Amino acid sequence: MKQAVTVTDKDAFIQLIQSKQEGFTSVYRKLANFVLTNFVDVAFMKAQQWAMEVDTSEVSVIRFVRYLGYKGFTDFSENMKQIIRNEMTMTKYAEIVVKEGRRGPDILMDIIKAEERNFNELIAKFSPEVMSSVIDLLGRTERVIVLGLRSSAALSDYCSYMLVRALAKEVITINTGGVHTFDAILPWLDKEAAVIVFGYPRYPARTMEIVEHLKALNWPVIAITNDELSPLVPFADYVIYAPAHSVAFTDSMGAAAVVINTMIVEYINKFHDQSLDRIKRFEALAKEKQYYWK
Repeated sequence: MKQAVTVTDKDAFIQLIQSKQEGFTSVYRKLANFVLTNFVDVAFMKAQQWAMEVDTSEVSVIRFVRYLGYKGFTDFSENMKQIIRNEMTMTKYAEIVVKEGRRGPDILMDIIKAEERNFNELIAKFSPEVMSSVIDLLGRTERVIVLGLRSSAALSDYCSYMLVRALAKEVITINTGGVHTFDAILPWLDKEAAVIVFGYPRYPARTMEIVEHLKALNWPVIAITNDELSPLVPFADYVIYAPAHSVAFTDSMGAAAVVINTMIVEYINKFHDQSLDRIKRFEALAKEKQYYWK
Protein backbone atom coordinates (compact mmCIF):
# COMPACT_ATOMS: atom_id res chain seq x y z
CA MET A 1 0.00 0.00 0.00
CA LYS A 2 1.31 3.44 -0.91
CA GLN A 3 2.65 5.43 2.02
CA ALA A 4 0.93 8.81 2.26
CA VAL A 5 3.11 11.89 2.29
CA THR A 6 3.11 13.86 5.55
CA VAL A 7 4.54 17.34 6.11
CA THR A 8 5.13 18.90 9.48
CA ASP A 9 4.61 22.62 8.84
CA LYS A 10 3.47 25.13 6.25
CA ASP A 11 6.99 25.73 4.95
CA ALA A 12 7.38 22.02 4.28
CA PHE A 13 4.03 22.02 2.45
CA ILE A 14 5.16 24.93 0.27
CA GLN A 15 8.33 22.98 -0.54
CA LEU A 16 6.17 19.98 -1.49
CA ILE A 17 4.13 22.15 -3.88
CA GLN A 18 7.30 23.60 -5.40
CA SER A 19 8.83 20.16 -5.90
CA LYS A 20 5.77 19.02 -7.88
CA GLN A 21 4.91 22.17 -9.85
CA GLU A 22 6.88 21.20 -12.96
CA GLY A 23 4.22 18.59 -13.73
CA PHE A 24 1.20 20.78 -12.91
CA THR A 25 -1.66 21.08 -15.36
CA SER A 26 -3.46 24.41 -15.57
CA VAL A 27 -6.09 23.08 -13.15
CA TYR A 28 -3.46 21.84 -10.71
CA ARG A 29 -1.80 25.26 -10.84
CA LYS A 30 -5.09 26.96 -9.90
CA LEU A 31 -5.63 24.52 -7.02
CA ALA A 32 -2.06 25.05 -5.80
CA ASN A 33 -2.36 28.82 -5.88
CA PHE A 34 -5.65 28.69 -4.00
CA VAL A 35 -4.37 26.43 -1.22
CA LEU A 36 -1.23 28.52 -0.75
CA THR A 37 -3.24 31.74 -0.35
CA ASN A 38 -6.10 30.17 1.65
CA PHE A 39 -4.21 27.54 3.62
CA VAL A 40 -6.36 27.52 6.75
CA ASP A 41 -9.66 27.66 4.88
CA VAL A 42 -8.74 24.73 2.62
CA ALA A 43 -7.87 22.58 5.63
CA PHE A 44 -11.50 22.78 6.72
CA MET A 45 -13.09 22.54 3.28
CA LYS A 46 -14.63 19.51 1.65
CA ALA A 47 -13.23 18.55 -1.76
CA GLN A 48 -16.40 19.79 -3.43
CA GLN A 49 -16.12 23.23 -1.79
CA TRP A 50 -12.49 23.62 -2.88
CA ALA A 51 -13.43 22.58 -6.43
CA MET A 52 -16.17 25.22 -6.56
CA GLU A 53 -13.75 27.94 -5.42
CA VAL A 54 -11.51 27.38 -8.45
CA ASP A 55 -14.25 26.35 -10.90
CA THR A 56 -13.17 22.75 -11.36
CA SER A 57 -14.45 19.29 -10.43
CA GLU A 58 -14.22 17.32 -7.20
CA VAL A 59 -12.43 14.57 -9.14
CA SER A 60 -9.72 17.07 -10.14
CA VAL A 61 -9.19 18.01 -6.49
CA ILE A 62 -8.77 14.37 -5.50
CA ARG A 63 -6.37 13.75 -8.38
CA PHE A 64 -4.38 16.83 -7.39
CA VAL A 65 -3.84 15.76 -3.77
CA ARG A 66 -2.90 12.27 -4.94
CA TYR A 67 -0.39 13.84 -7.34
CA LEU A 68 1.14 15.61 -4.32
CA GLY A 69 1.61 12.20 -2.69
CA TYR A 70 -1.45 11.79 -0.46
CA LYS A 71 -3.51 8.59 -0.50
CA GLY A 72 -6.68 10.62 -0.79
CA PHE A 73 -8.45 13.82 0.20
CA THR A 74 -9.01 12.68 3.79
CA ASP A 75 -5.28 12.18 4.33
CA PHE A 76 -4.55 15.57 2.77
CA SER A 77 -7.17 17.31 4.91
CA GLU A 78 -5.97 15.72 8.13
CA ASN A 79 -2.35 16.62 7.40
CA MET A 80 -3.40 20.23 6.85
CA LYS A 81 -5.32 20.22 10.14
CA GLN A 82 -2.29 18.76 11.92
CA ILE A 83 -0.12 21.61 10.67
CA ILE A 84 -2.73 24.12 11.78
CA ARG A 85 -3.06 22.53 15.22
CA ASN A 86 0.70 22.91 15.61
CA GLU A 87 0.84 26.52 14.47
CA MET A 88 -2.54 28.23 14.76
CA THR A 89 -3.59 30.36 17.71
CA MET A 90 -6.75 29.68 19.71
CA THR A 91 -8.18 32.95 18.41
CA LYS A 92 -7.92 31.82 14.78
CA TYR A 93 -9.39 28.44 15.63
CA ALA A 94 -12.32 30.12 17.38
CA GLU A 95 -12.88 32.34 14.33
CA ILE A 96 -13.14 29.24 12.13
CA VAL A 97 -15.68 27.64 14.46
CA VAL A 98 -17.80 30.80 14.39
CA LYS A 99 -17.50 31.04 10.61
CA GLU A 100 -18.70 27.45 10.15
CA GLY A 101 -21.79 28.28 12.20
CA ARG A 102 -22.23 24.81 13.69
CA ARG A 103 -24.79 24.60 16.50
CA GLY A 104 -26.07 22.26 19.21
CA PRO A 105 -26.44 18.66 17.99
CA ASP A 106 -24.13 19.34 15.00
CA ILE A 107 -21.28 20.31 17.32
CA LEU A 108 -21.96 17.31 19.54
CA MET A 109 -21.85 14.93 16.58
CA ASP A 110 -18.70 16.55 15.17
CA ILE A 111 -16.92 16.04 18.48
CA ILE A 112 -18.19 12.46 18.85
CA LYS A 113 -16.98 11.63 15.33
CA ALA A 114 -13.56 13.11 16.12
CA GLU A 115 -13.36 11.03 19.30
CA GLU A 116 -14.45 7.93 17.39
CA ARG A 117 -11.56 8.48 15.02
CA ASN A 118 -9.19 8.96 17.95
CA PHE A 119 -10.25 5.66 19.48
CA ASN A 120 -9.99 3.81 16.17
CA GLU A 121 -6.47 5.14 15.62
CA LEU A 122 -5.58 4.30 19.22
CA ILE A 123 -6.54 0.68 18.56
CA ALA A 124 -4.61 0.63 15.27
CA LYS A 125 -1.45 2.09 16.80
CA PHE A 126 -1.57 0.29 20.13
CA SER A 127 1.49 -1.87 20.76
CA PRO A 128 1.05 -4.63 23.35
CA GLU A 129 4.84 -5.03 23.40
CA VAL A 130 5.41 -1.37 24.30
CA MET A 131 2.71 -1.45 26.96
CA SER A 132 4.19 -4.65 28.43
CA SER A 133 7.61 -3.00 28.62
CA VAL A 134 6.07 0.04 30.31
CA ILE A 135 4.37 -2.17 32.90
CA ASP A 136 7.65 -4.00 33.57
CA LEU A 137 9.38 -0.64 34.05
CA LEU A 138 6.73 0.57 36.49
CA GLY A 139 7.05 -2.75 38.34
CA ARG A 140 10.77 -2.12 38.84
CA THR A 141 10.52 1.41 40.16
CA GLU A 142 8.66 2.92 43.10
CA ARG A 143 9.15 6.51 41.94
CA VAL A 144 7.44 8.15 38.99
CA ILE A 145 7.61 11.71 37.71
CA VAL A 146 4.47 12.67 35.79
CA LEU A 147 4.86 15.69 33.49
CA GLY A 148 2.07 17.47 31.66
CA LEU A 149 1.65 21.20 31.21
CA ARG A 150 -1.17 23.46 30.06
CA SER A 151 -4.04 21.31 28.67
CA SER A 152 -2.07 18.16 29.54
CA ALA A 153 -1.99 19.21 33.20
CA ALA A 154 -5.37 17.51 33.66
CA LEU A 155 -3.90 14.27 32.30
CA SER A 156 -0.88 14.49 34.58
CA ASP A 157 -3.13 15.05 37.60
CA TYR A 158 -5.34 12.07 36.76
CA CYS A 159 -2.37 9.81 36.00
CA SER A 160 -0.66 10.78 39.27
CA TYR A 161 -3.85 10.15 41.22
CA MET A 162 -4.18 6.65 39.79
CA LEU A 163 -0.49 5.85 40.34
CA VAL A 164 -0.79 6.79 44.01
CA ARG A 165 -4.19 5.25 44.67
CA ALA A 166 -3.93 1.97 42.75
CA LEU A 167 -0.18 1.40 42.55
CA ALA A 168 1.02 3.17 45.72
CA LYS A 169 3.93 4.76 43.86
CA GLU A 170 5.89 7.77 45.05
CA VAL A 171 4.90 10.46 42.57
CA ILE A 172 6.10 13.92 41.71
CA THR A 173 3.57 15.73 39.53
CA ILE A 174 4.90 18.52 37.31
CA ASN A 175 1.98 20.47 35.88
CA THR A 176 2.90 24.13 36.18
CA GLY A 177 6.44 24.43 34.84
CA GLY A 178 7.76 27.00 37.32
CA VAL A 179 11.37 27.20 38.53
CA HIS A 180 10.44 25.04 41.53
CA THR A 181 10.09 22.15 39.08
CA PHE A 182 13.77 21.36 39.23
CA ASP A 183 13.88 21.78 43.01
CA ALA A 184 11.16 19.14 43.43
CA ILE A 185 13.28 16.37 41.92
CA LEU A 186 16.45 17.11 43.93
CA PRO A 187 15.75 14.40 46.58
CA TRP A 188 15.54 11.77 43.82
CA LEU A 189 18.74 12.57 41.93
CA ASP A 190 20.60 9.54 43.31
CA LYS A 191 17.60 7.19 43.09
CA GLU A 192 15.85 5.23 40.37
CA ALA A 193 12.77 6.81 38.84
CA ALA A 194 10.68 6.70 35.67
CA VAL A 195 9.14 9.61 33.78
CA ILE A 196 5.69 9.74 32.19
CA VAL A 197 5.22 12.79 29.97
CA PHE A 198 2.11 13.98 28.14
CA GLY A 199 2.42 16.33 25.19
CA TYR A 200 0.00 17.49 22.51
CA PRO A 201 -0.19 20.30 19.92
CA ARG A 202 0.58 23.09 20.42
CA TYR A 203 3.43 21.44 22.33
CA PRO A 204 4.44 23.65 25.29
CA ALA A 205 8.07 24.75 25.00
CA ARG A 206 8.44 24.32 28.76
CA THR A 207 7.46 20.64 28.48
CA MET A 208 10.29 20.09 26.02
CA GLU A 209 12.76 21.88 28.28
CA ILE A 210 11.81 19.81 31.33
CA VAL A 211 11.76 16.43 29.56
CA GLU A 212 15.17 17.14 28.07
CA HIS A 213 16.48 17.81 31.58
CA LEU A 214 14.90 14.61 32.96
CA LYS A 215 16.26 12.56 30.06
CA ALA A 216 19.75 13.83 30.84
CA LEU A 217 19.40 12.31 34.33
CA ASN A 218 19.20 8.86 32.66
CA TRP A 219 15.66 8.22 33.86
CA PRO A 220 13.62 6.22 31.32
CA VAL A 221 10.94 8.32 29.63
CA ILE A 222 7.45 7.13 28.69
CA ALA A 223 5.83 9.57 26.24
CA ILE A 224 2.08 9.62 25.71
CA THR A 225 1.48 11.82 22.68
CA ASN A 226 -0.54 12.19 19.51
CA ASP A 227 1.61 10.84 16.67
CA GLU A 228 5.04 10.08 15.26
CA LEU A 229 5.71 13.75 14.46
CA SER A 230 5.52 14.77 18.12
CA PRO A 231 8.74 16.44 19.36
CA LEU A 232 8.56 14.20 22.44
CA VAL A 233 9.35 11.07 20.42
CA PRO A 234 13.15 11.60 20.20
CA PHE A 235 13.36 11.89 24.02
CA ALA A 236 11.27 8.80 24.77
CA ASP A 237 12.38 5.28 25.56
CA TYR A 238 8.77 4.16 25.16
CA VAL A 239 6.07 5.91 23.12
CA ILE A 240 2.34 5.26 23.41
CA TYR A 241 0.30 7.00 20.73
CA ALA A 242 -3.03 8.39 21.89
CA PRO A 243 -4.42 10.47 18.98
CA ALA A 244 -6.12 13.77 19.73
CA HIS A 245 -7.96 14.90 16.61
CA SER A 246 -10.28 17.76 17.46
CA VAL A 247 -12.87 19.82 15.62
CA ALA A 248 -12.15 23.07 17.45
CA PHE A 249 -9.61 24.81 19.65
CA THR A 250 -10.61 22.60 22.56
CA ASP A 251 -8.36 19.64 23.34
CA SER A 252 -9.31 15.98 23.08
CA MET A 253 -8.15 13.87 26.04
CA GLY A 254 -10.32 10.77 25.64
CA ALA A 255 -7.70 8.51 24.06
CA ALA A 256 -5.02 9.56 26.55
CA ALA A 257 -7.36 8.82 29.47
CA VAL A 258 -7.98 5.36 28.00
CA VAL A 259 -4.21 4.80 27.85
CA ILE A 260 -3.85 5.75 31.52
CA ASN A 261 -6.64 3.38 32.54
CA THR A 262 -5.19 0.58 30.41
CA MET A 263 -1.78 1.08 31.99
CA ILE A 264 -3.20 0.93 35.51
CA VAL A 265 -5.36 -2.16 34.87
CA GLU A 266 -2.54 -4.02 33.12
CA TYR A 267 -0.25 -3.26 36.05
CA ILE A 268 -2.81 -4.59 38.54
CA ASN A 269 -3.29 -7.74 36.46
CA LYS A 270 0.44 -8.42 36.28
CA PHE A 271 1.29 -7.54 39.89
CA HIS A 272 -2.09 -8.51 41.29
CA ASP A 273 -1.08 -9.62 44.79
CA GLN A 274 0.71 -6.43 45.80
CA SER A 275 -1.69 -4.25 43.84
CA LEU A 276 -4.79 -5.68 45.50
CA ASP A 277 -3.15 -5.29 48.90
CA ARG A 278 -2.45 -1.63 48.16
CA ILE A 279 -5.97 -1.01 46.93
CA LYS A 280 -7.41 -2.61 50.07
CA ARG A 281 -5.24 -0.35 52.22
CA PHE A 282 -6.44 2.67 50.26
CA GLU A 283 -10.06 1.68 50.71
CA ALA A 284 -9.53 1.20 54.45
CA LEU A 285 -7.98 4.65 54.69
CA ALA A 286 -10.77 6.16 52.58
CA LYS A 287 -13.35 4.67 54.92
CA GLU A 288 -11.50 5.79 58.06
CA LYS A 289 -11.05 9.36 56.82
CA GLN A 290 -14.47 9.49 55.10
CA TYR A 291 -13.14 10.42 51.68
CA TYR A 292 -16.44 9.85 49.93
CA TRP A 293 -20.06 10.83 50.35
CA LYS A 294 -22.00 8.17 52.19
